[in-house]
Amino acid sequence: MRHVRMLGLCLVAALAVCAYAVSSASALPEWGKCEAKAGGKYKDRNCTEKAKKGEGAYEWKKGASLKPVKFSGSNVGSGGVLVTSLHGCYEEEGKGAATLPNARVPRADCAPKGGGVKEFFLNPVKVECEHESNTGEAVGKNGIANVDVKFSGCKLFGSVPCSNGPEGEILVNTLKGSLGYINKREHKVGVLLEPVTKHGEFAKFDCGGLIETVVGVGNSKEGANYTSSGCSGLCPGATPSEEKNGGYDGIISPITPVNKMTNSYEQVYTINNTTDENIPSKLEGKHIELLEDYIYNPENPALSEMWSPAGEEITNVNTPAEEGEIKA
Repeated sequence: MRHVRMLGLCLVAALAVCAYAVSSASALPEWGKCEAKAGGKYKDRNCTEKAKKGEGAYEWKKGASLKPVKFSGSNVGSGGVLVTSLHGCYEEEGKGAATLPNARVPRADCAPKGGGVKEFFLNPVKVECEHESNTGEAVGKNGIANVDVKFSGCKLFGSVPCSNGPEGEILVNTLKGSLGYINKREHKVGVLLEPVTKHGEFAKFDCGGLIETVVGVGNSKEGANYTSSGCSGLCPGATPSEEKNGGYDGIISPITPVNKMTNSYEQVYTINNTTDENIPSKLEGKHIELLEDYIYNPENPALSEMWSPAGEEITNVNTPAEEGEIKA
């Protein structure tokens, strides 16, 4: 079953930063600017057409040589949905009177306690938000920093307010990120976002006292759903060795346009509805990133879920304080 959250939205905000990257042919993708300069190396204002020596009108200025560029953004359409397969530890049929602990059961402890991993619900459970806004900055060669995201009008089941502040408002912990290739040959670029704090949470929030949610804590003991011992065939999108020690619980979104000077960038987060994972889930040459979360039921701790696959859906448009370009 799936669980939706506005947390994904915050990730989108970070993507906006990537809008300012540019690069050299040997180190793409990268932030930067194409600036007018007599005798420059390029013919066009996007610095994509090389000119003969001394005959160009534009020059590429790498992001590493620029001051950080601030950006802000917001959702287009839905304010954001985070989906997760809610896996829990239940007493298995035919096991007799096995008693499971009255608390959330880590996946590795389920079988020894006499239980088996099953999904909590047959139908999706959604926490959806009406609006998302974000701020951040593009830094250095291809980095994103100081990304802060806020969701508002967030509800569980369409009626129960979810928040970690004022009612219906969810603040995401500060994020960081970087640009990378989704497909280098096709010049497709993505942004990877993750909490600034190592193995940190994207967010923690409460929905009307019914559930408490924690999103994205990845270490060797928590948030290691995608392992050979932990997945047990419930993670069709991951191979047994993809996440050996937990972690790698970031989120990736394509960002456009590339190779074009602009002051508007779009990031679209998409979910595979079969696995509840974001797609794409990996940048070329990098480790797979699979967001995870768990739900805690304060009214009945025994029904709390274990760490499960999660994904986020949202489209976000970000505007930088200055025109820039992502060179790919």
